[in-house]
Amino acid sequence: MSEDRGSGFWVGLLLGAVAGAAIGLLWSPRSGKENRELFFEKCPELREQGPDLLRRATEEIKARLDAGLEAYRKGASETRERLSRELDASQGNLAS
Repeated sequence: MSEDRGSGFWVGLLLGAVAGAAIGLLWSPRSGKENRELFFEKCPELREQGPDLLRRATEEIKARLDAGLEAYRKGASETRERLSRELDASQGNLAS
């Protein structure tokens, strides 16, 4: 469980950094071309690591969405079953 929290932290940190960078670029007084040139000039290793980081973050997000969807489906199913049992019980009490 602590491993999941640790990886979630790093994914969150990465996504926050990407979001911050995107907002910074949108509000920048320089043109997009100038920003890209400056960005790749300052961070050449990101050009190599970027696709792998993006792939890993995408996989993590998909896994978490799948887990959330599964938990939602399980909870909805359990709720339907419980409501059905309670409805049957209440109808049995009315018939008595």
